[in-house]
Amino acid sequence: MVLTNDAVLPEFVLCRHAPRQSTMEQKAIDRLLDEIKETDVFREYEQAYAEVTKLPLVLRSKNADDLIPEGVENEHEFCAFMRKHNDSCRTCMHLGAQHPDHQEVLRHVCFAGVNVAAVPIRVNKEVIGYLQTGEVLLEKPTAEKLDEATEQLLKWGIKLDNKDMEMLLEGGPILSPKQYEAVLKMLEIFARHISELAARISVIPEMSEPDAIRRSREYIRKNSDDRISLDQVASVANMSASHFCRVFKKATDMNFSEYVARVRVEKAKKMLLESNYTMTHIAFDTGFNSVTDFNRTFKKITGETPTGYRKQSTN
Repeated sequence: MVLTNDAVLPEFVLCRHAPRQSTMEQKAIDRLLDEIKETDVFREYEQAYAEVTKLPLVLRSKNADDLIPEGVENEHEFCAFMRKHNDSCRTCMHLGAQHPDHQEVLRHVCFAGVNVAAVPIRVNKEVIGYLQTGEVLLEKPTAEKLDEATEQLLKWGIKLDNKDMEMLLEGGPILSPKQYEAVLKMLEIFARHISELAARISVIPEMSEPDAIRRSREYIRKNSDDRISLDQVASVANMSASHFCRVFKKATDMNFSEYVARVRVEKAKKMLLESNYTMTHIAFDTGFNSVTDFNRTFKKITGETPTGYRKQSTN
């Protein structure tokens, strides 16, 4: 196989960048994804997934220009080759370029027939990242497909004969469409668990935060089932209400009322799963003023009603 030194890829191959979020918001999301990667539940699933499916698994940002990390376990031989020689393959699926807030599974089939998919991870209904997998063929490449693929590579300045192309493509797994769908369904279930984990982590005070903000977050968590005011929490932080609002927003990427609502909803989720209490009991026990307020806030944050959440999570 030969790669010309002056290979130039056509413009349509290069990744199109999606608009980025604010610097502070993106830093918070990146930090959250890093924390998820370090949890025992993610590491255990990652290991089990690799052993059972023999497919790669990457927890990645939704930004289109973020590169696939090197040394991914079970990386397809063809994908590894292409990432060395093709800017588009280094980012893989153009995530966020066409669907910056896509709520469903993203699917992509490259010119050589390699299938890749990404399942969204959400917090507060917002997509913060993806669990990406695939790099798999759903059928053995035909002679015609090999001809088309090598011809396309030649247009990009990469000289590869059919035999080398076939060796690279068959160096990875081949699943039936039914098997592939089952793998993606399994990943969707895990993605829901990761979304729940991300939501819990996002409302936990960080040790690196200013003491005043950490004290205020802990106060909110301990007293969220009571009526707490902005003035009360600002007093805990030893700040004026206006100054506290600015500092708290900068530290958490949420304003005071949003954070209180998130903490209450997280407590409600736990009660919905671990008890048979009525919605009225849970609503008032977690600090909401009414069942209507509880239902409205819960759906705004999670995307579903408390009843629907309990039913789906216990099925």
